Amino acid sequence: MRKNSLLVSSIGLVAGISSSLGFTQLKRKIKPLTSLPVLYAGNWKYFDGTRNRTHTISISPKLNLTIDDQAIPANVEHINSQELTFVDKFGYRITIQTNQERPVKLIDEADDQAYNIEPL
Repeated sequence: MRKNSLLVSSIGLVAGISSSLGFTQLKRKIKPLTSLPVLYAGNWKYFDGTRNRTHTISISPKLNLTIDDQAIPANVEHINSQELTFVDKFGYRITIQTNQERPVKLIDEADDQAYNIEPL
């Protein structure tokens, strides 16, 4: 009887050591992360009905912001796969929202407006 309990204890010990050392293989699905700057990088356009004008917006892979060929000094406040938020030098937020595939909306806090954006 004592030999059986010693054998069971030994098997448990070997199993514990092998799993802690990584000998057991777990099948894990690792979802690749999209590079967030690449998700937002590109050239977009939006129509401002108040001013009756189409504007262009460019976001570089380094997250530099340009509107109508004018560099906008702004810092990235927040970025995830749903939205990118810049804060300009006056403290206003410019938010770009996505549909998980590409940017689709620009929200300009300074003008208190939201615009649908499309690729150029």
